[in-house]
Amino acid sequence: MVVHEIPGTLVVEWNDEVKAMFDTWSSYTVKAPQFREAILQKGVAYARAHGGRAWVMDATKAKGAFSEEIQKLIETEVFKIFAGIGIKYFITIKSAGSAVTNMSIKSFTAHIGPSGIQMVEVPDRNSAVAWLRQHQETTRTAASV
Repeated sequence: MVVHEIPGTLVVEWNDEVKAMFDTWSSYTVKAPQFREAILQKGVAYARAHGGRAWVMDATKAKGAFSEEIQKLIETEVFKIFAGIGIKYFITIKSAGSAVTNMSIKSFTAHIGPSGIQMVEVPDRNSAVAWLRQHQETTRTAASV
């Protein structure tokens, strides 16, 4: 289900089966107010209301790099907010794209540790869903023992 969209830039979708928000980026040329609305307002509100436990970032088709303003926002606010609403996993779909795009991802994910969120890297969207299913079963099994 599409939660929010910035045409030509980002689609934010909810996967109820694995309780995860999927951000699919096609361009990192986004203004801070657009980013805040898509991720920190609409995405976070939906994930909180529906018991989100993971946030998946698909940048396989993304072009460019986030501005310094967006990177700073991610470093200082995003992961803290994610952790505060119960997000346990931040999954990146490894991009075979440009070195600039991959450097952008590495620069902000370096700040994930202090938030207590586990970073996971997968090759594609199906692998992200499979990983979450596997870890959902592990959690259920451990809880029922």
